[in-house]
Amino acid sequence: MEQDLDEKLIEILSILAQYHRPVGAKVIADELKKRGYELGERAVRYHLQELDEMGLTKKVGYYGRVITEKGLEELNKANISYRVGFVFSRMLEKIYLADFPRNVVINRAVVEGDYKLVREWVLKVVSSGFSIGDFVNIREKRGTVTVETPCSITFDSYLMKRGIYPMIKYGGIVKFEDYEPVAFEGVIDFSKSSIDPLEAFITRGKTDVLGIVENGEGYLPANFRVIPKVVLDKFERVIEEGRLNGILSYGEENVLGLCLKDNEVGVVLIGGLSPICPLVEMGYPLEISAACDIVDIHTMERVSKRPLKPFKKRGKFKIVSVLSKMLSMIHMVDYSIEEERGKVLINRCYVDRKYEEEVLEALDRCYRKGIIVSERIGFKYRGDILEINTLCSSTVDGILIKYGVPVIPYYGGILEPSKDRFIDIISYDGTSLDPHEIFLDRVDGENTVLSGIRKAPMVARDRLLEILQDLNWKGIYKVGKPNNDICGVKVEKNMFGYICFGGMNPFALLRSKGIPLEVSALHGVVEYSDLTPIEELM
Repeated sequence: MEQDLDEKLIEILSILAQYHRPVGAKVIADELKKRGYELGERAVRYHLQELDEMGLTKKVGYYGRVITEKGLEELNKANISYRVGFVFSRMLEKIYLADFPRNVVINRAVVEGDYKLVREWVLKVVSSGFSIGDFVNIREKRGTVTVETPCSITFDSYLMKRGIYPMIKYGGIVKFEDYEPVAFEGVIDFSKSSIDPLEAFITRGKTDVLGIVENGEGYLPANFRVIPKVVLDKFERVIEEGRLNGILSYGEENVLGLCLKDNEVGVVLIGGLSPICPLVEMGYPLEISAACDIVDIHTMERVSKRPLKPFKKRGKFKIVSVLSKMLSMIHMVDYSIEEERGKVLINRCYVDRKYEEEVLEALDRCYRKGIIVSERIGFKYRGDILEINTLCSSTVDGILIKYGVPVIPYYGGILEPSKDRFIDIISYDGTSLDPHEIFLDRVDGENTVLSGIRKAPMVARDRLLEILQDLNWKGIYKVGKPNNDICGVKVEKNMFGYICFGGMNPFALLRSKGIPLEVSALHGVVEYSDLTPIEELM
């Protein structure tokens, strides 16, 4: 089993990735010093030789090294604990470096499509008001179209210049009805995720900006910030100036479903990537890079935009973390290991009956590979639709709690078993959506699988192992050692972690084959003895 890279090697790859030319050991050593690593040129050269041997870097004569495609791929996967919150820290860095109205932080999308059509759709969104400011760059080069739009961080930076520090909280999608924002449909905490929330929602088909522009109903990417109430008057003066004009809503209580503490004001900013969303929604192939650069605003084109008036009505809904839902539902589990019966939690999937053969194949494959929670499933015909229920991994948490072991759901994410590591994770406490629903389209059931991390006190480890042995279900991948990382994820002192395979892996396998399905994680509770062993269906 291959080992993950250590932090020094990741930092070297990160430095090389920032340059578009070969870089020598001296430059790398100087950059490492800025990042808190005291390594001399000789040590850097030694580590570069290591990276060369792994195929992650390549020597270019006497000019230095460049990062390879394999190196870039590894950089995006390695050392998951190091990458959690990286998007958050990168945003703070850009807030400091940006200098509106001279410089702006931009998002960039490279689109395969007709220049005129791409431009038409981007400008249609901007002219409808759903952008940060009224600046864009749209240019054609070598058969692709590059679209650059101001990132919402530009507005954060401008607030800083005006003496207002906006605390970065969530990225999410806002539901619209009759051209008005209703509530956040889902959010992810920037500081508790290894992925950019807005990129995740956009690339996974969660937006419908086209619908908002054309008929007033749909889903818009947005960001949530918090500012102190003491600067509210100053903030409202900034709004009156109309510069950048990207505030969707703000308030002191419930703001589009997100509640606030005393003396806080919540601010919802339009996602700077909103203008490119219709291109994703219409199926254009494209690559997105959020908050990727800082450019001179004079290099951007100023276009027509409808002024946006912030929405201030108090929200009617309340967004809660998926952890809160999990802890509530875990208490519904009363499964008895001795009797092999009792209530268990399930995920549910609906799929057209014509795919029955593919469904059975996916269930059998996951069962034989051991990447599901239990051998039993629900399998029902409802007219032309198949209803499939698989055990949710939270069932194991409920059983452990019933038998006296206090466990805490920690992260959900994508596990790469061949390297015994997670390559992306989201904290259950940092999202309102189940992480496995978010990652459903990004696993293949072979090299990558859906999995979740739990943690428990080390004094209960022996008892937990006994319970899992008596339970004898397939769903446990690994139980970690006390005070040790598990698959790259850190746990606190006097704790240990354990990893469960996700109950939605069969659904992910079907999705990877292009089969349309409707999925509901943590759907509800059923009687275990009413479920059917997979082998009986084959």
